[in-house]
Amino acid sequence: MNKKTRFPGRTWLIVLLVLGTLFLARPRAGRRLRGRVSESLGQALGRNVEVGALHICFLPRPGFALDNVVVGDDPRFGAEPLVRAREVTAWLRVSALLRRRLEISTLSLGDASLNLTRDQDGKWNLEQLIDRAARGSTAPTSSGRAEPRPKFPYVEASEARINFKIGTEKTHFAFTSAEFALWQQSENSWAMRVRARPMRTDANLTDTGTVVVNGLWQRSPVVRQTPLEFSFLWKQAQIGQLSKLIYGSDQGWRGGIELSGTAHGTPESLKLAVDGTLDNLGRQEVLGGGDLRLAAHCAAVYSSVQKTLANVDCVAPAGGGLLELKGGATPSASSRLFSSYRLWLVASKVDAESALRVARQAFAFSPDDLVASGRLNATIQASRDDSSQRTLVRGQGTVQQLELRSEGSHSSIALGTLPFELLFPASLPVKTSQTATGRRYPRGKLQMGNATVAFDAESHLEVGPATFHLGGSLPLEARASLSRSGYEVFLRGAAELKSLLEAAQLLRIKGPAFAANGPLSVDLRMAGTWKAATWPKLLGTAHLRAVEAHVGGTNWPLAIVNATLLLGENTVKVQNLSAVAAETTWQGSMEFPRPCAAASACSFRFNLHTPELNARVLNDFLNPRLGKKDWYRFLSLGKEQPPYLLQARAAGKIAVDRLILGGAVGTRFSAGLRLEGGEVSLDNVRGQILGGTTSADWKANFLHSPPLFTGSGRFEGVALADVADLIQDRWIEGNGEAEYGFQATGASLDEVVSSAALTANFTVNDGLFPHIALTPDSGPLRAPAFHGNLRFEAGEFSFEDARLESPDGVYTVSGTALLDGTLDLKIAGPKSGGFNLTGTLAKTRVSPIQTAQASLKP
Repeated sequence: MNKKTRFPGRTWLIVLLVLGTLFLARPRAGRRLRGRVSESLGQALGRNVEVGALHICFLPRPGFALDNVVVGDDPRFGAEPLVRAREVTAWLRVSALLRRRLEISTLSLGDASLNLTRDQDGKWNLEQLIDRAARGSTAPTSSGRAEPRPKFPYVEASEARINFKIGTEKTHFAFTSAEFALWQQSENSWAMRVRARPMRTDANLTDTGTVVVNGLWQRSPVVRQTPLEFSFLWKQAQIGQLSKLIYGSDQGWRGGIELSGTAHGTPESLKLAVDGTLDNLGRQEVLGGGDLRLAAHCAAVYSSVQKTLANVDCVAPAGGGLLELKGGATPSASSRLFSSYRLWLVASKVDAESALRVARQAFAFSPDDLVASGRLNATIQASRDDSSQRTLVRGQGTVQQLELRSEGSHSSIALGTLPFELLFPASLPVKTSQTATGRRYPRGKLQMGNATVAFDAESHLEVGPATFHLGGSLPLEARASLSRSGYEVFLRGAAELKSLLEAAQLLRIKGPAFAANGPLSVDLRMAGTWKAATWPKLLGTAHLRAVEAHVGGTNWPLAIVNATLLLGENTVKVQNLSAVAAETTWQGSMEFPRPCAAASACSFRFNLHTPELNARVLNDFLNPRLGKKDWYRFLSLGKEQPPYLLQARAAGKIAVDRLILGGAVGTRFSAGLRLEGGEVSLDNVRGQILGGTTSADWKANFLHSPPLFTGSGRFEGVALADVADLIQDRWIEGNGEAEYGFQATGASLDEVVSSAALTANFTVNDGLFPHIALTPDSGPLRAPAFHGNLRFEAGEFSFEDARLESPDGVYTVSGTALLDGTLDLKIAGPKSGGFNLTGTLAKTRVSPIQTAQASLKP
């Protein structure tokens, strides 16, 4: 082996022996060397450098391990250090050692913290260091040949933190898990790269993505004329976390964002280019809606000398058209960066469907099957002269040939040309909006229940007015006012109810769950806030005339002759109601609570009156399959009851001038009616029937299996001849009264009758029984008084403690009578054994028990 190949080895050995002997023999030399290293770093950086401790490393190559290194900052930027590193490793350049010179080849920082500070003049604390490096005479980091000049070290950092300060105050923004590298690439150029995760010190953030920056700048005698070229990439970031990073709170948007760009030129004229994409953009409360991808390219020129951003030009394709943002920004009198600006947003031939897709992702109530056609053209300007002023936003545009249609229901709304104008509050006239309910709302406020939501002086988008037809004799006029906080929509004019309900369904505005058609006129207002969790409400009035509605569970349509609907915040009131149902005209009013998610969730009230009601027709109206059965069956619809009535909750009053109950006719009937989820109650029933009066309380529980019926009541002054006429045979005359109570179960009439149990306390005054003669010569039986207890059970009537007072004396009556009129009665007299009454009510047979003679009167 020749000398040239052996000499380096001997040299290394000599160096190691010298250094080892030096520090073993002289412990104080380490402290002196630490001072030399601190001084050397301080001279290179132009900053005060402190080193807590220094350790010599021999392997894998010679160097120093420095503990607690602190690099001070320029006092103009505050007392906090520029860099603080817990561990720093400085690897020495061996070739420099051979020339008896300490030269660092690689400087590695661990667990470091870097403070980037900008003063009030917009200058950064790194500018002086860059200028110092540019003025110094160093060789490139990777230069392969020996240089008399020192080579610029390769500076790197891992797991570092980069803080941002304005003046002496730290901001909430920082970079964490940062990897940093800096080196001199060529004779007159330096390069750097940074990879880090953005963070906010006052928030717990996760998916803020990763920022990668690569940069190159050249030597220049003036910093602002330093040629530079940078590129950056911000990837794997989630919009919600980015909004929390910028604003301190999650703004509710979701989706992935990626930004990339370049900057080249000099600080006094830096050309910027940025490309950005948004994937799956949408609000956090909006589920589904499909993928939405937005992309844009922006270019601008920034000057650090004039502190201006000029020639801003952003272009984004949008559904066959373009969105363009142009303008610039300058400092104002307050010298704050970009505090004065002029920006123009121009939309050219943008498909209305594209705007609808954004709305579908932004708002939970945007329908999935809604399709829009039309072209959007608009110009919007945003400007501000000083940071102390509000941003002035104004603009206008149109949507031409706008049509909304539903792919599911095939319904559509043709709005034609829809104009809109964006106004700043200062340019709005001081006025209030007259709503359909008569209340007045100051512009810029929303009345939501008992709370007033203010728009706090922001721009408004005034849409319309637009006129369109929904089948009415007159067109509908619509207009809207939208802001960042909320919206108001006004609708006035005439329409067909069916078309209006279809339009409401198309726009996902909740309406009545029944089919209806007919003319109506409306004066409505809808208001809400974009962040509200509830659906918007329609407020105002609607007038219905000659409307036909099909209500689920009824056999015939409901004909609304006239009605006025008052749509309030919490109720819907129906006034001046005149409707025909079950061949009966009903008049009165109703009140429904809102919102009402289900029939069982809320209770409505009513007050209804009708001149005449036929129970049989009402039965057919409610359940047509029972139409041929007895009239009283409508009280026990059983399993065939429409489901709605088994869930509805309602309370109110009904009044019937004339009530037809089979062959009987009652007048002046009134009652309190309550529905409680399958339980029907008729309370305080009052009326006149069969020549007398009646009062009662009845209940039916259709949730019970089988249905359960209970009730009690009283008849007074009833003409018994009218009762006899119900079977077309006058078998009794006089007047009477009774007090009763009953209970029955069953899903059919036969079941109800067979299970019925009734008790009654009755009295008959001035009674006459034309078919009963106790003796051949006595004539028809007369009973000035007949009273006692009557029981009905298992299909038969039985008398208990019944006493019949006649001119011949007082008789006790016992026995039974069946529903078909069959008699098996016994009349026991005071002087004889009494009489047996058999046969039927129409043909009664009288036979003496002992010596009494009986005769049958034809």
